[in-house]
Amino acid sequence: MIKKDLGFVVRRYNFRETSLITTLYTKNYGKIRGIFKGFYTQKKEFSSPLDVFSLNEFVFYPKRSEIWLISHADLVSDFAFLPKNLAKSKVAALFFNLIDKTMQLWDRNPYIFDLLNDCLKTLEDENNLKILCIFLVRFLTHAGFKPEFNHCISCNNLLEEEMFFSVSKGGLICKACKGKVSDIRKISKQATQSLLYIQRVDFSLVSRLKIASRPLHEIFYILSEFLSYHFDFHDLRVSRQPAALVR
Repeated sequence: MIKKDLGFVVRRYNFRETSLITTLYTKNYGKIRGIFKGFYTQKKEFSSPLDVFSLNEFVFYPKRSEIWLISHADLVSDFAFLPKNLAKSKVAALFFNLIDKTMQLWDRNPYIFDLLNDCLKTLEDENNLKILCIFLVRFLTHAGFKPEFNHCISCNNLLEEEMFFSVSKGGLICKACKGKVSDIRKISKQATQSLLYIQRVDFSLVSRLKIASRPLHEIFYILSEFLSYHFDFHDLRVSRQPAALVR
């Protein structure tokens, strides 16, 4: 049965001389792999250049095999600012690499699709590191791996002024329980308040959140360690000081 859906181009590579194989992240089908037969023969059905990061409308044929036939592609947005700004392109690449690394084929999650779309649109005019941290926090929340930033993950008590984060436990640890956990890092109240706000509040408000440099870097460090430990995703750990990502 023929289907139509919106999707982002996550990655692409040539197949033989005329065709293209891509990984797409779609709104209603999640991550899929598709083949564009005759893409390089300038077929009128493919009006999009299918650049990585671009959002397109696709017509395809879902089936049980891993690679689906895609018969039509129209460009919706190419996020033209990305090729002109290396730092923002690096942030966008982190979005797509995480989705490609962690999401299974055909695992539908429209919340993550909308999050990706919102973050790409907002990235043009906002601080790179802030949008990256927002994406990571909300991605983990929508993907079902939400870290605990409200209660102590050990005793479930509400947290006071002094608190710590455990990567292995996946949440905050109170002062009374810190001796029970080996991998803890102190975290400021400003950082935890920002994390909770990002988790709970609508994206339109979250994107306007102002976060000072120090708690923002605390959040980045915690998220990079969490993703490295639980998902084997090391892209964020390349630099402890993410200067290359900061506008």
